[in-house]
Amino acid sequence: MAATPAQVREALEKYVQAWKDNDKALLLSVFAEDASFCDPAGTPEFRGHDGIGKFWDFAHQGPKRQLNPRLDEIRACGNEGILCFTMQVRIPEKNQGLDLSIIEYASVNDQGKIRTLRAFWDDKSASIPAGMEPFIPDVSDAYEK
Repeated sequence: MAATPAQVREALEKYVQAWKDNDKALLLSVFAEDASFCDPAGTPEFRGHDGIGKFWDFAHQGPKRQLNPRLDEIRACGNEGILCFTMQVRIPEKNQGLDLSIIEYASVNDQGKIRTLRAFWDDKSASIPAGMEPFIPDVSDAYEK
């Protein structure tokens, strides 16, 4: 039986909670073993828990980097969902910051696990918090060289 909108919403809520709680195990638990994750859309996909884990490790480079998702909205229809949030990235010791408005599309499998997740954002989606220097990550650093 296909995933329900309630299962989609639950998976996306846990996804956001994992970022909020800095919980890699929780994040990986909401993805299917063979999931694909693309952030941003149009870049090479991260595949499976190993690949998604590499993206997590990239996002959490350095012990002083703080990531806080501010949830705006989740919409779920059938086994698909849209997640709208702003990822607030801060590196206090360098007075650097980034607020990235992101829209993510997800499909969920019959077991309620995220099968595909694609993030949509571009340079127009980013802003620098007042009084801070810009933090500009290079997602290409997340891929094996």
